[in-house]
Amino acid sequence: MAEDLNIIAPEAEQRAKAAPGEVPEHVRRRYVTDRGGGPGLGFYADARTEVAAFRDHGRRLTTGRNDPHVIRDLVAIAQHRGWTTITVRGHSEFRREVWQRARAAGLDVRGYRPTERDRQEADRRAARAPQSAALTSDAQARLKVVEQVVRARVVEPADQDRILSAARQRLAYWLERGASFSPANTRVRERTRT
Repeated sequence: MAEDLNIIAPEAEQRAKAAPGEVPEHVRRRYVTDRGGGPGLGFYADARTEVAAFRDHGRRLTTGRNDPHVIRDLVAIAQHRGWTTITVRGHSEFRREVWQRARAAGLDVRGYRPTERDRQEADRRAARAPQSAALTSDAQARLKVVEQVVRARVVEPADQDRILSAARQRLAYWLERGASFSPANTRVRERTRT
């Protein structure tokens, strides 16, 4: 099983006192955690899942998967912990995807030598990134409309929070996949009272 283990760890000089579970809030909300099932803190997709999506050992992150969504979260954790250079080991597809994601996040990666096609793909992803940032105000306008409707129609604050959290997650899902929102589609027309 050791050869099936994919690992992300900071360079030796960056091995600070990171506690397992010290992750960005959006990652924490996506998983349930459990200390059982192996060393480190296991992050599971849901309560019924038998195998952790990844394990957090504090000074390193491990997974048996090559899942791009898990890799995205691992890179987000590395960034959150201030790791500027990471070492990656494991399957070549895992190392390649980590290199792609980490490069886009501004991290240096040791343990993978990118091909010319990898570099082209990274450049292509980077070219799309500024467009996503430009969409932020339009996406926020759309979310503001949803928030106004929910606050007006749902009485219980806990239900409002639950619905708005789901709306934010759904919006982030579409933005990550390149969706765009036209400002014309997000305008709310004021009702004029006569």
